[in-house]
Amino acid sequence: MEPPLVAQGAGNDCLISMTKQMREPSAPAMNVVRQPAITFSSSATFNAQFWLEQFPWRPTAAWAVLAALLAIGFDWPLLRWQWRTIILLLVLADPLWGSIWRLAAGRDELLPLQTTVAPNPIWLPYLKAGSPAARLFDWNYVRAVPLLFRVGLPSLLLGLVVAAAIDWAAVWMTGAVFLASILAWVVRRTFQGSAHLLHSLVTITLPALLVLAVFPSPDEQAQSTVPLLLIGFWTLHNWGEGRNLRSSADPWGLLLLGAAEIGMLSVLLFLQLPVWLAFLVLLWLPTWLAIYQDHSLRRYPFIWLVTLLLSAWAVGQSG
Repeated sequence: MEPPLVAQGAGNDCLISMTKQMREPSAPAMNVVRQPAITFSSSATFNAQFWLEQFPWRPTAAWAVLAALLAIGFDWPLLRWQWRTIILLLVLADPLWGSIWRLAAGRDELLPLQTTVAPNPIWLPYLKAGSPAARLFDWNYVRAVPLLFRVGLPSLLLGLVVAAAIDWAAVWMTGAVFLASILAWVVRRTFQGSAHLLHSLVTITLPALLVLAVFPSPDEQAQSTVPLLLIGFWTLHNWGEGRNLRSSADPWGLLLLGAAEIGMLSVLLFLQLPVWLAFLVLLWLPTWLAIYQDHSLRRYPFIWLVTLLLSAWAVGQSG
């Protein structure tokens, strides 16, 4: 005997009511509001990031500053009174000038920036998409122009501020580094050439000349010319190093190395320093042996750094 239809309808209503109660939560759900993530880089106006590049024991701008101090016979007791200036010299010549010079490589050697920084357009009429200036600066990747303003301009301004705290010579040398970076960019992109000479000027010549400008030699004119000659030979040697690191059989690189080493030996002979001369010859022999055997020179920058400092120390001690 079948149950009454009314009873069936009542049972179905009861079952539907129980199912709805099981599906509905017992307490009202709270709406979760997502808080925006903290932009940790927003605490500073200028964000700088420094890192140890490759192997530190190689000729760099910081070592060029130290070598120039050794070459002028810096009075180390005077270090107690000039240590602040020397620290500013090291900061300006190495990380700050290095950050300006690194712009010559385009996007290749810039650290990745967050996506809210790089794509922002620069609203200038002559930098619109498709304009000649935009096509010139959009190298390696599209929309590189914002990086010149977001990265290049802050680096230049910070470098100028530190340079102004040192000496006016440091200010125009900072401008020279900026011009060298632009010229290297054009040389690499337009002429498909190398910028080894400009790299040596930024790495060796300008940092060493900055020391001579801030700490002029009180000696006679003949003795004050020797550090300038030495800086020139260091530049030639560094230029040859860069060419021979790329190709150990580069004839122009070999010529530059030979001319620079003969020049440094001539300076030591002029100053009557045969013992120092012998040390330099012994240090240079492994490089030439590796070149003769067509070996890579990747392991020899440390020797070049030692010869840089040793020749500077010899000239400084002669005074």
